Amino acid sequence: MFIGALGTITSFSIMLFMLFFILRDGSVMLGYSKALVPLSDERTDQLFNRIADVIYAVVFGTIVTALIQGALTGLALAVVGIPAPVVFGVLAAIFSLLPIGGTAIVWLPACLYLLASNQWGAAIGLGLWGMLLVGTIDNFLRPLLVSSRGHVGTLLVFIGVLGGITAFGMVGLLLGPVILALSIALLRFTREQREAESQPLPPSS
Repeated sequence: MFIGALGTITSFSIMLFMLFFILRDGSVMLGYSKALVPLSDERTDQLFNRIADVIYAVVFGTIVTALIQGALTGLALAVVGIPAPVVFGVLAAIFSLLPIGGTAIVWLPACLYLLASNQWGAAIGLGLWGMLLVGTIDNFLRPLLVSSRGHVGTLLVFIGVLGGITAFGMVGLLLGPVILALSIALLRFTREQREAESQPLPPSS
């Protein structure tokens, strides 16, 4: 169990490491990568624009989802009377990015505090809110946000995220949708190229 948790944390750290260098040195990496693609300049630009759209959509979707999870956690804590709900909401947004624990790092101790205070109803309500809404909303909200900005179907993004995490760990959260978008773009380019080649040539004068 410890080894599995350590591997997950390592994968998450690698994802953040990759994201940092992509955002910092993205233009340089882009120039080298474009030179290696055996496509026309126009096709290459279209391909990399699509990849960039998906990467930024993943970052946008992850940040917005974290903020919403933090807001929902802070709201619930305020309702049940936990002190400093705004501070804990911000912490929940940060912890939601972690592969282990997530927002439960914030709301679960609050549930235990309420139980110790004999506030059983508030503790049960907060626990259900955390498990059924805060803890699961990212599974649906993130793919929806990514698809709206990345111009990829929501179902495909969902499959890409799940497949990426299964194959690469937390790094797959970024790699999964990117690989999927790259595959879709290449298939689309191939289809358009074949359609262009199948068009009859204009009669020679």
